[in-house]
Amino acid sequence: RQRQMCIRDSLQITVADEQWHELAKTLRDDPDTAMDYLVTIVGMDWVEKLGCIYYLMSTRHNTMCSVKVAVTDRDKPYIHSVADLWRIAEIYEREVYDFYGIVFINNPDMRRLYLRNDWVGYPMRKDNDPEKDNPLCMANEETFDTTQEIELNPDGTIKQVIPCLLY
Repeated sequence: RQRQMCIRDSLQITVADEQWHELAKTLRDDPDTAMDYLVTIVGMDWVEKLGCIYYLMSTRHNTMCSVKVAVTDRDKPYIHSVADLWRIAEIYEREVYDFYGIVFINNPDMRRLYLRNDWVGYPMRKDNDPEKDNPLCMANEETFDTTQEIELNPDGTIKQVIPCLLY
C-alpha cells in the first residue's frame, strides 16, 4: 500500500543564503534525504524580505521538503543558484528573476523569461507600481506575436493555413 504525501507532513526548513547551496547539495546527495527532484521555486515578497521557497521531492523515499531562503536587501537581492544541482532551476530562477528581480548567483542565463526586455520593474513585488514604473501603454501596443491555425480536409490534407494574431 502506497502512502499518500501531504505537504503538511513535509519537512520545512529556513536557511540563510550563505548556507543554501551547501544545504541543497546535501539534501540531494545524502541517501537519507535523496531530494532528487526540484518541483518548483516560488518567488516571495514578504515586504521586509525578498526570497524563494524551494519545493523538493525524493522519488526514492516519496517525501517532500520546502526550503525558504530570503534576503533583506530589496535593491540588490542576490540568492545562490542551484542550477548546477537541478538543471530545471535555470528556468525556475529566470521566472523568479522576471517577476521579483531576485538575481541568482551562478545561474548561466539570467535573462527575462516572460516579460519584454524593455519592461521596467518586477510586477509581483509589493512595491511595484506599473502605472508609475512601466512606460508601456498596454492599451495600444502593437502585437507582434502570430501563430497559424491549420485545418485538415476529410482526406487528411491541409485545408488552409490561417494566420492569427495573438492578443
